[in-house]
Amino acid sequence: MKMIRKYKNYLLGLFALGLFSCEDQWAAHNDAPQDLNNNLVQMIYSDADLSSFASLLEKSGLDKQLASGSYTVWAPSNAALEELPESISGDDDMLRLFVGNHIGYQERLSYQAAEEPIRVKMLNGKISLLSETGIRSVDESAGFEYADRLAKNGVLYKVDSYMVPKKNVWEIVQEESDNPVSQLIMEMSETDPISMETSNYYRYEIADLSVEDSTYTLIMLDESAFEAYKGEMKPYFKDTMPEDFMSKAFKVGLAKDLLSITAYYDNVPDTLLSVDSVKVAFDAEHVLRKINASNGVVYVMDDFSYKWSDKVPEIKIEGEFYDDISGSSGPVNVRARSWASNKRDLLVINHSTPSYHVTYNVPQAHSTKYKIYWRANNDNYIPRNNWQSIAIDSVSNLPYGNKMVGINDLSEVFIGEHEVQHYGQLKVILKAEANSNNDWNSLVLDYLRLVPVFE
Repeated sequence: MKMIRKYKNYLLGLFALGLFSCEDQWAAHNDAPQDLNNNLVQMIYSDADLSSFASLLEKSGLDKQLASGSYTVWAPSNAALEELPESISGDDDMLRLFVGNHIGYQERLSYQAAEEPIRVKMLNGKISLLSETGIRSVDESAGFEYADRLAKNGVLYKVDSYMVPKKNVWEIVQEESDNPVSQLIMEMSETDPISMETSNYYRYEIADLSVEDSTYTLIMLDESAFEAYKGEMKPYFKDTMPEDFMSKAFKVGLAKDLLSITAYYDNVPDTLLSVDSVKVAFDAEHVLRKINASNGVVYVMDDFSYKWSDKVPEIKIEGEFYDDISGSSGPVNVRARSWASNKRDLLVINHSTPSYHVTYNVPQAHSTKYKIYWRANNDNYIPRNNWQSIAIDSVSNLPYGNKMVGINDLSEVFIGEHEVQHYGQLKVILKAEANSNNDWNSLVLDYLRLVPVFE
């Protein structure tokens, strides 16, 4: 009973602490200057030092939206707006973007960002970071002259600087139209044969760089660096088309490793991880230009290097993940095995079918030479060694002959080499002996491993 009482007292203490914390936060909220009879627009108009912002707000047309709903406004003072360029104040579209860059959805109080900055979605779709003492829009920030003033439909701050909205990464790609990476991305288009609508497949195969809620670091290369990169990769994406043709696979292969899904505005690590998990070297000495965007950053560079084993990776095929079988599925067993690489392997036994075979389709094999290995273990399913073979593309193409599967042998066995002529699908076939005798025609496979050869 004493233990139960102590536990109850502990819970009551936690509850009281929680109440105290909540009360403390609400006290900060309630102590803030309030004008709950007026909306945000009326409160802005009532401050003479916000008359310049009030004029811009009205001119942009956003005053009507701001009169109702739930918003937070970071309004620059008159002094802060003295040097606002005509390119913003005199352009209707730019003005609307600019004013919207100072209005956030929902009510945001400064104490809420006491422990860590809060991401705020702005009226123009951009993201800003609110801290306890200021607000930041990419590389521009504004401090508070006053904060947390409560209106009928939101919160008002007066800030000491204005923040010009940045273009997103997609807009920068379009703007940098002379850059070969920009040209590569913009040329990644295809037309739907039914609707006849043309779309850019970079945006769904790799990333939609216009999404403001995401973050990106994009590497754009100068002409020399891009040509070198393309020349290095071209042999691994050979196609049946003419030499100067760039297939969709080649374009995607080039483009996806120039993008990381983290925005490294500063303190860029010496190795970036691309969207395709390729390790890319980053050397600040090779940066020609840095372009900050609302949802990331673009680096124009004169060099690009990467880890070859990531860029053209080995291919591992687990035996149990087959694509097709040549006969009845009854004899096909996916077995749980603690020693197997995926804790399972494949066993085909007692099928009475000469040359029974199992097919594995590799959809993205690079045009290069691969060394082929397997691990296949006869764990006493028959009391002797047995034989099986690997065919490539066709069950009749058996370049390596029969290979023995040893009893309780977990070693990896080298099968042979195969050179893929064109990038794309490779068919690897596991084939039993041409014998209907079930004592001789079993198949077993833990995995196949295809390791690229870099010469």
